[in-house]
Amino acid sequence: MCDTKKGEHPSISGVSDGAPLRGLPTAAFIGYRPFPQVMNLYANYSSAGVLSAMKSHKLCGATESDFLYLVEYHLGYTPRGPLNFGRGYYLRNGTTFKDPILAATGEEFPIPLLVSLFNPTTIVKLPPLDMAKNPRDMVDEVLRAGASKKHVVIFSFTIEVGVKRMQRESFEWRKAPAAPGEKQEEGGHKVKTRYILHRLAPGYPAPSPSASSTAEQTDSDSDVVAVLACNHFLSFTHLFTLELKGAGLTGELGDRWILMVVTTALSIHLLRQLGKTGKVTVGAAQKIHGN
Repeated sequence: MCDTKKGEHPSISGVSDGAPLRGLPTAAFIGYRPFPQVMNLYANYSSAGVLSAMKSHKLCGATESDFLYLVEYHLGYTPRGPLNFGRGYYLRNGTTFKDPILAATGEEFPIPLLVSLFNPTTIVKLPPLDMAKNPRDMVDEVLRAGASKKHVVIFSFTIEVGVKRMQRESFEWRKAPAAPGEKQEEGGHKVKTRYILHRLAPGYPAPSPSASSTAEQTDSDSDVVAVLACNHFLSFTHLFTLELKGAGLTGELGDRWILMVVTTALSIHLLRQLGKTGKVTVGAAQKIHGN
């Protein structure tokens, strides 16, 4: 998987060691490397030490040596890139700052120094559906935060799924903190919080400005398709682990869905850094914006 030459259109690998998913449908990625089953985000100390780690992260496969993509932190001081003056992340289509931006997530402020402390939405920018078009003509998607009595906090989105025939479906990242006294570990690292991605039942209403419309759907009415394990804030090297599950692992949901999942995982990581994943903060955002 990681030996793909530039210009080739690799197919879905699906497992972290590079072995193909046998007997499962595959679809060509156009212009970017396929994502494995397990991905890890690490601070990037490799090039310029602490300064580099402040400006970028490394999205890797099962191990840090399996460096797949550079994640650049955009501070929003200049309008460079699709986020303009908004803070966020650029997922570079390669491992250097010179590689083009594949996807982006964060705040979107066309005016400098504009501050939104209680905004329940995060912008997600993806390549156009028709990859024959200019890849810079990015499509705007939204990750919407909502407070829920049952699931504490949710982050919902819709995205096109499928390989040959695509249709939009709804998904929710549901916050699942450890129970009191429970010790969570992932790959030897202490895990602060897990977010479980649920594929909502077909026909269920898409996320809307009223986030509560999806917040109380029961777990039995959805399928788990990914798990995001976020490490403790004091873990300065290994930041999170993202693992595809169920239908998310087989490839049947398609390449665009996987890219959206990876980008929204970066969204949640950003929101955690900005202190915007707590139930009180999210609930206040809903009230301020009339959700």
